[in-house]
Amino acid sequence: MSHVDEIERTRSYRAPPSKTSSSTSYELIKAVQRPNHGTKGELINLLVNWFKIKFNRSRIYVYTVIAREVPQQKPFRGKRVQELPPPISHSGTLSKIFWTMVRSYKDFFPNPHGIIFDDYEFIFAHIDSNTNVQWTSIFLKCLLSQNSRYVPSNDADPQEIEISNRFAHFNGGMFFVPRTPKAPKVVVQPGVESWLGLYASVRRMENFDPVINFGLVNKLFIQMNLDLITFYLAIENDSMSVKLQELKLNRSSTMLPEQAAMFTSKLKDIKLKCDCAPGKDKDGIVTGRVERHYKLVELKPTWFADRVSLDVEDSQAPEIALKVKTKAGMRTIRRRCRSVRMDEWYAAQGKPLNYPKLPLCSVKSGKREDLIPMEVLFTHDQPQKYIKLLNFYARMRITKLLARPPEQHHKFTNKMIMEKLEYEKDPFMEAMKISLDSKMIECEGRRMEPCDVLGKSESDESLVKLEVKKESGDFFLSRAMETSTKKIRFVVYKLTDAIDESEIREFYRQLVKKCVTRGFNVPVVDHQNPPIYKKERIGRYDDIKIAQMMADDLALFDQSGKSDDELLVFLFFTKMVDELYGQIKYHCDILHGVVSQVVDEGTVKKACKTLQDEMPSDYKSVYHHLCLKLNAKLGGINQIVSESELDEGDEPEYGRMPSNERTMFIGIDVIHPSPNSPIRDLSLGAIVASMDKNAAKYAVRIKVNSRCNENVQHFDEHFSLLLAKYISINNFLPERIVILRDGVSDSEMVKAASQELNSIKLAWRKCANGKKCPPFTYIVVQKNHKTRFYRQPNNENGQVKNPPMGTVVDKDVVTPHMFDFYMVSHYTQLGTTRPIHYTVVYDDCESSADVVQEMIFRMCFLYARCSKPVSLPSPVYYAHLACERAAFQHQYAIKIGEVHEIMDKKESESDDDYASRVERQALIIEGKLQKRLENSLDSGAAEITVTIKEGGMTLLQKRTMARPSSTAIFL
Repeated sequence: MSHVDEIERTRSYRAPPSKTSSSTSYELIKAVQRPNHGTKGELINLLVNWFKIKFNRSRIYVYTVIAREVPQQKPFRGKRVQELPPPISHSGTLSKIFWTMVRSYKDFFPNPHGIIFDDYEFIFAHIDSNTNVQWTSIFLKCLLSQNSRYVPSNDADPQEIEISNRFAHFNGGMFFVPRTPKAPKVVVQPGVESWLGLYASVRRMENFDPVINFGLVNKLFIQMNLDLITFYLAIENDSMSVKLQELKLNRSSTMLPEQAAMFTSKLKDIKLKCDCAPGKDKDGIVTGRVERHYKLVELKPTWFADRVSLDVEDSQAPEIALKVKTKAGMRTIRRRCRSVRMDEWYAAQGKPLNYPKLPLCSVKSGKREDLIPMEVLFTHDQPQKYIKLLNFYARMRITKLLARPPEQHHKFTNKMIMEKLEYEKDPFMEAMKISLDSKMIECEGRRMEPCDVLGKSESDESLVKLEVKKESGDFFLSRAMETSTKKIRFVVYKLTDAIDESEIREFYRQLVKKCVTRGFNVPVVDHQNPPIYKKERIGRYDDIKIAQMMADDLALFDQSGKSDDELLVFLFFTKMVDELYGQIKYHCDILHGVVSQVVDEGTVKKACKTLQDEMPSDYKSVYHHLCLKLNAKLGGINQIVSESELDEGDEPEYGRMPSNERTMFIGIDVIHPSPNSPIRDLSLGAIVASMDKNAAKYAVRIKVNSRCNENVQHFDEHFSLLLAKYISINNFLPERIVILRDGVSDSEMVKAASQELNSIKLAWRKCANGKKCPPFTYIVVQKNHKTRFYRQPNNENGQVKNPPMGTVVDKDVVTPHMFDFYMVSHYTQLGTTRPIHYTVVYDDCESSADVVQEMIFRMCFLYARCSKPVSLPSPVYYAHLACERAAFQHQYAIKIGEVHEIMDKKESESDDDYASRVERQALIIEGKLQKRLENSLDSGAAEITVTIKEGGMTLLQKRTMARPSSTAIFL
């Protein structure tokens, strides 16, 4: 999990109306109240970025604002009904109109600072009274940002103008505009910057006191005043993950059509400006130079400035006939003008072109279209949000780029509140008689001890307790707890020219050496070289080739007659590109059901360079982490946790999680369309369920929803299949079910819990044949919040630090009417720790706070990809990984026409017809993705009949596929 300030994103998608059926009717459950406060662990003193707010009892009147353009009067022609123009909806335009009106009617609005406007619809006016505050949360959020959103007049107080220009307000966040070189900003990828901002939310403490949670956030913006030549060079040079040769331009430099198309896609929808554009009259004659704002249409790779001419007005030139386009068609005019080459015209304007062979930009300003050279165009000098998908390498490095150590995070938060926003001098807060405490709230937390992690001894393969470092939680795994007994054969594909064969072969040898040390059964003949090695240049790679190559290798494997005793693993060495990654995973998982591992070319380079400094057994090495991932994919277990702490000399047991009960853990997550997601037309949900007593092996189901629909539709059908799988493996029903639900907001958690618990109970009645439902526990896991904790220094001169691993906060800064708490289950090496917020919505077991907190902390030690505790319980992590993988495969399936994109609602379509169409298409897509999951979790071919009996009663009878690795973790 990234330990960086949160990247704020805004979804611009709406879910279609859903059809309600009788099978989805349910009753709302009553949320669990806090049973007690936890007691286990060492007490520590913390600060939290919550600030007390004080306000007098007063009355706030709420008004609705509707602004419309005055329609242009048309001549009266008979009887007609005059229609009102639509309301103005653009927040920037509406804000300017509103504040101009307020200043124009001083008799009605004597004090502009006594009015709060949300820039969209509502205004709040303050009048002294003894009644309670209405609309408290909305009002306070608008009040705290009003000073930065206010549109002052030209002759206003300089301080008001400065604060207004200092911040850009987007979707509730106030972002500092970096107009100076030293202003806080980070270049994330060429032309894209991350700006620092502040987000305010209204919370209540456990004693019901109102507080403001100020959180630092990052938002991506287009770099301002960036010339397109620098932009283009940065993109071209950044596209090479391993630098081969830096691109430079000269007067004869040109651009290939594919480069022009790529650059066009990067610039699409970005506002541009030009301070030296040809000013043309209505006939298209150039009469001078003007400054214009544009949007790019496309780059013309065959149009150059030294080949395109302009008709320039010249009173000394002879009259010539010109054809011009009008609304009535083409007409001929006579004007005194001369034809001038574009590069010569710019030279005459004092702007000689350095790159006349680069393509011209077709740009548009309103209805006007122009051709402008690249080098005189700049990105706009006003803030523009970046709403596209970051490239792979930007997403990989953004964690390090935006990470801020806790002392800096603490300092920036206070600085933004007191210095940049100047709340102590805020005229709006003064007029509303509201004040903000300048100090963060102090609170108390507890530090829990790490749990016992069990692994296998390297000498005799007995079960041993591993040493867990108290500060970081790292534990050394020399040997996996469980590996496949089959022989592992690697097939290697080299799909890049950035690394040579010697580097790949050395990387392969070190990886196999590590795999053998971990307990993999790799034939000796394969230790030095893979049995199959193929290379292909990425530039020539296509869908047919990759499918054919893998099909040929699998056919060769089947013909050998050893498929029952061996397992294939495909290793792809390539440049990490989203489309290529989706293509590989689509073919491996959907078409062939074979385990695959993609290794980035940069990872190979780094591993080979640091080979001398890293021992092959180092648990922090690249090879160690790849072995962890491969073992999990092949159905193995890397580590487990003990059910209780062991005394000195005791023999550790093969423990169960979280107790002696037969517990099934379920993780649920849903991802939605967003700028940094490959999906655009739907939402993807994943349900993972543990299949063993140690919560180390999981099965998964993917669900396709209408976009931005958080609820998992047809949940009962998916859970029925997962329950059937659990029974077929264990021959008994689970005695307890714990659901860990990610991605649900505060306002939706009770509704989601009610619906999904009802679906689970319905599925249980179908599968259990009269067996009583087990106790359920439903916990909502929230990571996208703004609360941050800092460990207080030991002395006055000390600096704040991150809370230690195992920190739990369950008093004072928690919800007064719910069973919730914050937990830091991981060690943060980079940036400021983001705690996870847990809310126990439902619990049949009536567990104490200590029991729930210890259970969740233990689950964070079971993530198969690393040998240390992580920030989220492992089922939630696996659900999120399943969603991401399905998203890339869905993207590729659309490209090759295997599935079709869900189109927006048509004008002729009713809400019910649209909902039915979306549901039909979603089921088709879901079926395609589910086929892949069945193959990736079960890789065999024989069909058998399974009958499970318990206590003489048949629980389930089902036909299924017998596969060698039936419970591989989906990674």
